[in-house]
Amino acid sequence: MSDSHDSIKNIKKALSLFRSVGVEYVIHAGDLISPFCVELFSDFKDHFYICNGNNIGDTKLVKERVEKIGIFFDDVGEFIIGNKRFALYHGTNKIITDALLNSNNYDYVIVGHTHKKMLKKYNNTLLINPGETFGDLFGVATIAILDLTTNKVEFHKI
Repeated sequence: MSDSHDSIKNIKKALSLFRSVGVEYVIHAGDLISPFCVELFSDFKDHFYICNGNNIGDTKLVKERVEKIGIFFDDVGEFIIGNKRFALYHGTNKIITDALLNSNNYDYVIVGHTHKKMLKKYNNTLLINPGETFGDLFGVATIAILDLTTNKVEFHKI
């Protein structure tokens, strides 16, 4: 998920969907904004990854709260789930996004920022933008669910 912009209603919808289909990890590609939204992710303790975005609220407090339940990346995050390598970046700089994709170091590069869902293959790397959880910029709130066994990505309206 990405670009939730303090939309508690849509964050709750996304998390409810995640729980109902058995999602194990939540990856947020930035622009969460406010510290009060962090506690909504507490059901995914130790399975929550988030990076900073370009619309930042109280980043220091967001980071402190996230670090109690998951991992916060100030810029580009790198992590492994199972045997899959991930890069997490908000996506504000195309040069950085392109470098991540062209490095061939990752199975998945997760970005946000544009508020538009996208799925593209670059060599052996899959670029995923889940769209906007917020839903008010383009009128459609979306999230993506990735199955690491099949590499299948499904977009869902929430």
